[in-house]
Amino acid sequence: MRFLRPKAAGLVHRWAETVAAAAVVLVAGWHGLRWTGQGAVFGWFALGVALLALFWLRAALVAALAGRPVAGPGLVVLREGVIGYMGHYRGGFLDIDMLVRIEIYRVAGGTGPVWRLLAADGQDLAIPAAAEGAEHLPEALSALPGFSDLAAVGLLRRAESGRHLLWERSPAGRLR
Repeated sequence: MRFLRPKAAGLVHRWAETVAAAAVVLVAGWHGLRWTGQGAVFGWFALGVALLALFWLRAALVAALAGRPVAGPGLVVLREGVIGYMGHYRGGFLDIDMLVRIEIYRVAGGTGPVWRLLAADGQDLAIPAAAEGAEHLPEALSALPGFSDLAAVGLLRRAESGRHLLWERSPAGRLR
C-alpha cells in the first residue's frame, strides 16, 4: 500500500540523498566542533567526515536540481570518459576529452531542453535532458576544465527557447 501520491513520492525520492548528505554534514560538524576543543581524536575525525560529506552534499544537490522525470526517448550511457546516447532515431558515442563545444537548446513549444555535444572531429550528439540517465551528464562533464555543473543546471531550468552556449574550448586548447 502506498501512503504517498506518486508526485510526492517522486519528490521525496529526488531530494532524499540531498537531505541525507545535509544531515551527515550537520551531525558530523556538530560533533567535530563539540569534541575538537578537548583534543580528542574523535573531534578531528568528525570534522573530516563533515568535510567529505560537503562534497557529497554538492554532488547530491546538483543531481537533484538536474533531475527530470524520465519521459524522453533514449538512454544515456556513461563509461570511462565516454558519453553515449541510444535513441530511437539517432545515437552515438563521444569521447569527453574530444569535446570542443557544449550547448543546451530548447525549441519553442518543444518537449524540453536538449544537450548538444560537439567533438573536435565534427561529430555531434543531441541528448534530450529527459532521457534516462541524462541527469548524470553535469557530473560527468565536470571533468572538463572550466565546466560548471551549476551553470548547466541553471541552463536546464531556464524556460526560454534558443541555443545557449555552456562550454567551449578554443582552438589552441585554452578555454574561452
